[in-house]
Amino acid sequence: MALKTFIKEFGAFLGEKESLLDKNYQHVAEKIKLHWGYDEFYPFIEKLLVDCRDHKRAGFPIEVALEIAELHNIHEKLYPPKNKQF
Repeated sequence: MALKTFIKEFGAFLGEKESLLDKNYQHVAEKIKLHWGYDEFYPFIEKLLVDCRDHKRAGFPIEVALEIAELHNIHEKLYPPKNKQF
């Protein structure tokens, strides 16, 4: 199931556009769905946006990073973290 179908608010954000996460980063989209609704989502999504390893990662294209940031915002509104660290 596509992220825009799985998360209706994300579907509203995308409108008619296809999610680049679904199209080009299916493994990441699957992990987002797996963590959706749980506090474990926050550290997972932060690791996607911030290079904490060896600084050799290329990173995501800006359009994909914007999708990830929007998913973070939606999740925070729907499932506020119990221990706000993020």
